[in-house]
Amino acid sequence: MSPALSIDRDGPGDLARLLASGPFPEALRAAIAGSGLSLDRLQYRLRRQGTPISLATLSSWQSGRRQPERAASMAALHRLEEIVGVPPGALAALVGPRRARGRSVYTGAPDLVEVWDWDPIAGLLGEFDTSSDDVLVRLSQYERLTVGPDGRLRELYSRALVRAATNDVRSSIVIDQAAEGTASVVRPLRGCTLGAVRSRPDAGLTIAELLLPHPLQRGELLLMEYVVEFTAPFPRDNDTYRRLRLPVREYIIDVEFTRPALPARCVQFVASLDDESVMTERVLTLDERDRVCALGVDLDPCVFGVRWEWSETP
Repeated sequence: MSPALSIDRDGPGDLARLLASGPFPEALRAAIAGSGLSLDRLQYRLRRQGTPISLATLSSWQSGRRQPERAASMAALHRLEEIVGVPPGALAALVGPRRARGRSVYTGAPDLVEVWDWDPIAGLLGEFDTSSDDVLVRLSQYERLTVGPDGRLRELYSRALVRAATNDVRSSIVIDQAAEGTASVVRPLRGCTLGAVRSRPDAGLTIAELLLPHPLQRGELLLMEYVVEFTAPFPRDNDTYRRLRLPVREYIIDVEFTRPALPARCVQFVASLDDESVMTERVLTLDERDRVCALGVDLDPCVFGVRWEWSETP
């Protein structure tokens, strides 16, 4: 089902006014509404014309939470203008200056849908109340991924020290996306219990709600622990990563391998949320326990993780 359009059609005059003066999100909503196209159909046409873009991104442009900035996004916007029948450059002219990046601008968490920007996740997240997760700040997080002797993932243990940024914070959201055709089970260990769970095994996707022991008040701290257990035939991923929506003081990822399946190379990487091709890398070395450790300190919102390569497939 397509997302509902959030503007009333007041006729061509209203659209002309918005195209002349903006703001961009309202003009975009009016232009799409005036075209009579659903977001699904608009996305389909953009993809057919060589400028693919996700429903999550289109929705975030309409809401004003994000705006097109990169070259690929602007190319999609120009094609969108043609599809919805507005003058060339009319919507692009309303896009504001590139938004500042850096620690000082992060006053709240971006929407989970925007951060993942993947349609299966967007569909499942619509069934959850994510408002508490938006204001649950991760101060420190430790994760330990276990890789079996066949090179397939077995278990992901996670421990997080969190702080409520406002009052009445009740839950946290866990998103696990592994190889397609697999399923995972989320098992709370400490500081939380299991709430709603939704999955898409065909996409290797599980989303779980972790309920906190009581509503946290602003500034209150909580230590949470849980395990993601992978099930047979077990995913054969070659990486593990997290999309961080807010700055994190400390993030640690251990990846423990099991002989005889030892990787030929392991790399820690940090990538931009906006453009994952922009990243920094650090080569990791196996220790005496066949384990590598990725360390991140004072991280701004980013994609943080570890990937590995096999000399031959286990």
